[in-house]
Amino acid sequence: MSRMMGLARLAVLAGALALAGCKTIENSLSQNDVAGMKLTDISVSFAPDATIQWDDGIRAYATSKSIPDDQIATATNTPEGKAYVRNLLAQRIKAGVDKTMAGHLNGSRPVRLNIVVHSFTISPAIQRIVIGGGHGMLADANLVDARTGASIVAYPKMSVVLVVGQGVLGTAVQAAIDHASEQSTADKIASRYGDSYRDWLLRKS
Repeated sequence: MSRMMGLARLAVLAGALALAGCKTIENSLSQNDVAGMKLTDISVSFAPDATIQWDDGIRAYATSKSIPDDQIATATNTPEGKAYVRNLLAQRIKAGVDKTMAGHLNGSRPVRLNIVVHSFTISPAIQRIVIGGGHGMLADANLVDARTGASIVAYPKMSVVLVVGQGVLGTAVQAAIDHASEQSTADKIASRYGDSYRDWLLRKS
């Protein structure tokens, strides 16, 4: 059993490192190019094979349908349940990225940011206690001309990771931190993604 637990922890750690270590894509735009842009919209969609691990979204769907606790797992694993969670998450991601990008693109050329999510993970407490886990998001970011839809610059599979407490003690400390925070974990991930994209686009170190 201990060997299996050790292997599980290594697998989780390897996945987190792989996500965090993705190669940075070069920004081919000049500062003048960026200065001339005006962000008019942000769209969020999901890749067909996107994976989402977000208990708050599942609970929100269950609450909206008055689904009892012992039926949540089955009732939410449906096309309707998955669509509800994706739509709710898309709103949170859009709001978080929009907030971090506000006031930074004030030119005259209208542009739109298309975000396509490949994975969004918030590891539940029990997972982080038993085998470990983390929180993060992997998504394509494509800046396009708002009039023509033509791609201007793309960052495929941009990733962000939140470092969170592991094990019994670490998870308890993390729970206290999360409880005291005004932002939910999902909102923190969305904001972190927005921060990373903004800094990349504006060439901030």
